Amino acid sequence: MNTRLLCAVVLVAGGVLIGGYTSLSASPIRQLTATQAANLRPSLSPDGKRIAFQSNRDGPYHIYVMDADGANARRVTSGDSDDRHPSWSPDGKFLAIDSGDQTKREIWLIDVATGTRTQITKLGMIASFPSWSPDGRRLAFFTYQAGVMDLWTVGRDGSALGALTKTLASETNQQCTFACHAPAWSPDGGRLALADGDGSRIVLMSSLVAGAQTPISPSEERSHFPIYTKDGQIIYVTEHVSQDQSWTDLWLTDPQKSDQRTEVAQGVQVQGPFEISADGTQLLFHSPRSGNFEIYSVTLDDAGKAALAEKPQHTAFVPPGPVQTQFIAPEESFAQRAAPFVVGAGLLALAAIAIASRRQKRRA
Repeated sequence: MNTRLLCAVVLVAGGVLIGGYTSLSASPIRQLTATQAANLRPSLSPDGKRIAFQSNRDGPYHIYVMDADGANARRVTSGDSDDRHPSWSPDGKFLAIDSGDQTKREIWLIDVATGTRTQITKLGMIASFPSWSPDGRRLAFFTYQAGVMDLWTVGRDGSALGALTKTLASETNQQCTFACHAPAWSPDGGRLALADGDGSRIVLMSSLVAGAQTPISPSEERSHFPIYTKDGQIIYVTEHVSQDQSWTDLWLTDPQKSDQRTEVAQGVQVQGPFEISADGTQLLFHSPRSGNFEIYSVTLDDAGKAALAEKPQHTAFVPPGPVQTQFIAPEESFAQRAAPFVVGAGLLALAAIAIASRRQKRRA
């Protein structure tokens, strides 16, 4: 199977973990969306009051914004373009996204108030998963072209575009070249955290110039999805998959003392990626635990951690409040035809592919 296809099938089923089910009734886990479409990639605004996410409820994937409790959802992009992976600017006024189709995607900025789109890159390849520097002046993102994935940065005005890696991952080396999570900026903007080319370890590297990658997670584990906390520590996910079960563990580590780490949550029945609030108390994720890919939040207290360790069961959804869908008409329209990626896979297929991917050292 093609390496990128293999990774895509595993990753888009990201909320699926293998095993039995437990009811969500009276659970600390709160379901925030409820549609017949896929609702994915929640991104929490800097003030914690809004969530941006992607949904194909109206055709191709578009970007939506809702209140932190799931109310007042509104669409902020439209047209034939396929828009994904929203990332909030530090001031909460813009979203960086990637947009395009299966062969070419570029980085764009969306004005949250007006829906105005501004194209940042014109690389003619796949550019995806943008993330903002803490000062809001730069963006980091991944690219894919001719079987190779790399890490790039660019100014928010499109200036100073350049690659920080040369062959971060390569299909020739049997590595997964399908980016699955945005690179994470350190609070001072000097470093970036990401998964290595094998998808096995969390590494740090300079955000200014191409340089060495410093691993900070154990070599015997499969770790990814790093998130910097406001005090400069890193939360990351370690994934475990076997024939009959799978789970993830969340760890907190000081990158200067990476041989020491503290558990955030263990035995989690969600694969990730995760969003964590600035104060570290709230966790966001997408999952098909209700029968469809929806967005959930949970408080990271003892009850919330225990709920995350329970295997989910499909239950009815009770909205948190009045949910209104509005649309902000953008000032520009685009006629780019988008071919949607694979957005689902069966549990057995996920298990078989995930196990095979690990045996072949391909990224999950």
